[in-house]
Amino acid sequence: MRPIRLVTTTLALPLCLAFAACAGDDVGTADTEQATDGATGTGTDSGTSTGQVDVEPYPARGLTITRVELNQGVAIPIGLDGAEVGGAGRNAYVVPRRDTLIRVYVDVADDWVEREIEGRLTLVQTDGTEKVISELFMISEDTRDSGITTGPYFGVEAGDMLPGVKYKVSLWETQAGYETEPEPVPAPMLPVDGSTAFVGVEDSYQSMRVVLVPVDYSYGDCEAVVDGDEVQGPFHTALLQQNPVENLELEVHAPYKVTYDMTKYNGLNQLVNEMSQLRAAEGAAPEVYYYGIFDNCGRCIGSGDINGGCTVGLAANITGDGKSDAWGRAAAGQLNGSADATFVHEIGHTQGRRHIECAGAGVQAAGTDNSYPYDGGSIHVWGFGIRDYGLRHPTANSDYMSYCSKSWCSDWQWNATYKRIKTLSSWETEGAAAPEGRGPGLLIGSVDPDGNEDWWTVPGALAGDAERSLDHAVRFAVDGEERVEAAQISLRPHGSTINVVVPLPEGIDLEAAQLRYDDGDEVRAIVLDPAKVLHRGDWLTAQ
Repeated sequence: MRPIRLVTTTLALPLCLAFAACAGDDVGTADTEQATDGATGTGTDSGTSTGQVDVEPYPARGLTITRVELNQGVAIPIGLDGAEVGGAGRNAYVVPRRDTLIRVYVDVADDWVEREIEGRLTLVQTDGTEKVISELFMISEDTRDSGITTGPYFGVEAGDMLPGVKYKVSLWETQAGYETEPEPVPAPMLPVDGSTAFVGVEDSYQSMRVVLVPVDYSYGDCEAVVDGDEVQGPFHTALLQQNPVENLELEVHAPYKVTYDMTKYNGLNQLVNEMSQLRAAEGAAPEVYYYGIFDNCGRCIGSGDINGGCTVGLAANITGDGKSDAWGRAAAGQLNGSADATFVHEIGHTQGRRHIECAGAGVQAAGTDNSYPYDGGSIHVWGFGIRDYGLRHPTANSDYMSYCSKSWCSDWQWNATYKRIKTLSSWETEGAAAPEGRGPGLLIGSVDPDGNEDWWTVPGALAGDAERSLDHAVRFAVDGEERVEAAQISLRPHGSTINVVVPLPEGIDLEAAQLRYDDGDEVRAIVLDPAKVLHRGDWLTAQ
């Protein structure tokens, strides 16, 4: 067993505690997107406010609820025009058992007088259990998207975000003097008829498992060992906040020794290959991601075919959603000022996500996804961090799969990764590798334009409908008989390295066979290091 340190997070920090001391602050504008530190809370689920109430609360005068919005990372409307927003009106999935911010947008009357209002959020579970969260809010103006504290808001704990849960919100006066004003029409509640509406929580299981591999680097005059414990926190937060998960496990691996040049793209490419080999050698389950993090003393990694710029990270592949794609759930990145953002981006590639073109990136992203729906790569809707409590402006931030430095998760990306995470999460309860993973094994090749080739084998078999190349193949020859297997070919997300994936013939003896790679132009021998033959039967299940 490899030495590891495991961090498992289920989300259970009440968000309402984050903002209470920030009332009146303009949290999360395009220029300032971080909530004030050191805030204290006044939240309660007892159904009564913890502040001083002058009178028995009565329906608030002069306020109209225009929208109720849920945010677990991307903004999702759940209430509009006095009623529930149904499935057709939702822009993103709501993740079960994840901390959640619920905002209530209000418009104030023309003669509104700034004052404290009680807001109530009622949650009703499928078994009839009811919970009321009550807070006092100072209301002075119409609610602004950029200011959480300009309207009522509630932090819902992960344990209350269950499939089938319903909600209603209402606003109440806490001071005498407004009773004589006419009863408000519509009532300051949503739904306006006093009923409850569906929050819209999905009935799914959303989990990710990542092994973070700190590199012990020694080459030339640079010697640096990444402290896995130090980077684990920021990496965990960054991935958690921008992925639709309820649970994230981040294992910190023992240091991994590297003694080749990590200022060259070929070095980065080799480390990614070794992360793929390491996950196979350690018998990792097919849903597990491996990520190597290295410090090359801050030097630029050149020759990455990114318009002459420096490459900071690389993924093995834009990986599919099958167990046979497990070898590609490996990546590596440089330790620098934006290492956590690189981590999220490269893991994104291994989740099957392509680059997103954005305005002002400075360099051209290769292999962009032309189906991205928003101009300039913007995230389009407001984002929110469930750990740093910061808002992300919809046009000032680009999708995290772009090259723009100010980035967040778009609702489009959220939905795509939700589906991938749901698929991989379903494998956790299956135990040993499924039949698709019990084939004779796969031969993996990494072939770059400079002529560098690396070949290894992993457990598994190609899916029956896997697309194969008409030009690329591997020729297996034993005792004068040759068998040709067409290859699955893909291009790595950065640079020009080609991935070659070929199923091993049934009963092949790699020690006795000759292997040759046919790329359509020439046929050349494959050099397969015996130490990289990792598809043996004892690796078919996790160790």
